[in-house]
Amino acid sequence: MKTCKQCQHSFPIEEEDLKFYEKMEVPEPTMCPRCRQQQRLAFRNEINFFHRKCDKTGRQILSMYAPDSPYKVYDHEEWWKDDWDPMDYGREFDFNRPFFEQFGELQRDVPRMSLNVEGSENSYFTNYALRNKNCYLISTSDYNEECSYGRFCDRNFHCMDLDYTYDSRFCYESLNVHKGTSCFFSEKIDSCSDVYFCYDLRNCHNCIFSVNQRNQSYLVFNKKVTREEFERVKNELSLSSWSGIQKARQQAAEFMSTQPRKFLETIQCEDSLGDYLKNCKNAQFCFDGYDLHDVKYCSNVFKLKDCYDWDFVGDRSERCYFMASSAARNMNCRFCMNTWEGCTDMTYCDLCLYDQNCFGCVGLRRKKYCILNKQYTKEEYEKLVPRIIEHMKRNKEWGEFFPVALSPFTYNDSVAQEYYPLSKKEAQSQGFSWRDEEEKDYQPQTREVPDDIKDVTDGILNEILSCGQCRKNFRITAQELKFYREMKLPVPQRCWLCRHKARMAKKNPRVIQQRKCSRCEAPIVTTYSPERPEPVYCEKCYLEFVA
Repeated sequence: MKTCKQCQHSFPIEEEDLKFYEKMEVPEPTMCPRCRQQQRLAFRNEINFFHRKCDKTGRQILSMYAPDSPYKVYDHEEWWKDDWDPMDYGREFDFNRPFFEQFGELQRDVPRMSLNVEGSENSYFTNYALRNKNCYLISTSDYNEECSYGRFCDRNFHCMDLDYTYDSRFCYESLNVHKGTSCFFSEKIDSCSDVYFCYDLRNCHNCIFSVNQRNQSYLVFNKKVTREEFERVKNELSLSSWSGIQKARQQAAEFMSTQPRKFLETIQCEDSLGDYLKNCKNAQFCFDGYDLHDVKYCSNVFKLKDCYDWDFVGDRSERCYFMASSAARNMNCRFCMNTWEGCTDMTYCDLCLYDQNCFGCVGLRRKKYCILNKQYTKEEYEKLVPRIIEHMKRNKEWGEFFPVALSPFTYNDSVAQEYYPLSKKEAQSQGFSWRDEEEKDYQPQTREVPDDIKDVTDGILNEILSCGQCRKNFRITAQELKFYREMKLPVPQRCWLCRHKARMAKKNPRVIQQRKCSRCEAPIVTTYSPERPEPVYCEKCYLEFVA
């Protein structure tokens, strides 16, 4: 057992871990898996947007970087142009100074892209997004059309307020929905249509307040009803009103708290431990991933092999360690973030694409044998890198991820705040930076929002609304209002961020705990704490129950 230098808790180093570290030629980690992930997540901002000037053109742009950020930021379309060269910022390595200090200076000098967006149409308010059309405020999402307020959502059409939703259409307030049509306020849905306030349905249609069902139709509280009864109950819920929805939410919560839950959400997994995993083999302490093989301590990744400590994306990558926000065919990379598209043998690099054999570089494209953005020959590179590593070892830098002081984001703007929430005092005591809220974000609401969508006029588009939960201001867009009218849903009285947080709160914490099956009392490991009210079943009991 080792003691984490951050939280002082003990954590194990297994024999298989030692073999992996030896293969990657890195030392054992000095922090526990939790603190390592928290550090990586502090380097990613998905859903907070700012107005600032482009440091190349001077124009006002939208950016993931705050206006007071010390980094050079180019509009993402300008960043991709060939009229500037990141190699112009190259410099010699100084053996009289720490590596991270020199890297931080390079990181502040090399321009960064305002948003990570590519190939999208009329979808400017998006981030970490590829080929979306007519979308608004979605992130880590690709190939969507007419979707708003979502994260981790791909190939959806005309949906709003969605997380972990794929290949679906006409859905609202959805979480973990696959191939859904007209799914509302529902979670863990697969190949279903016209369902409301449901959980864990597969191939079901026309259901309300139903849980753990397979191949069923016309259910209310898990009981079979006629088509006429279903329509009557649906109409009585008054889902076109905000008050009707709040009442229905309460009914759903009370019923679902009595219904069994599966101990872990894993499908076709072998020798794996984690939650929301599919088609995995030997994936340990992993969450929200699929097609993982010999992978450990990873989250929100897919198609990885022989990798440790990676958060976000992955995609056909092998033999990588301590990675953040990187994707697509990375091979033998260590301590990197934002490395994309076929990077190989990269170490301590940021914002690099199609590069090979680079060390401590930022913003390079299609380069080889570079150190701090300076070009070397193959022989020079292979001679200099071992010297730098020895220098880092003497300074106790080698094997550590980038210090949190090098994150371009404050802690409360980063993804880390979502999974590991801290107060300002707590964040600063751990070395993280913090951004205080501005008073201008808390103006009085200019108009009372009607309870029912039928009473809402176009005038609401010009009004400033105040979130009933966090009190921040928000507005209703024309596309959003059109959606509410088409779906006969009320205008929400919470801002989109609070709605997003409420959905994500439904996902269990990424903590594996010991408890007993509520049916057969067999010992199980689960993400449901013993204090939770729902019955939690082992694999055998759950499959028997839903059969």
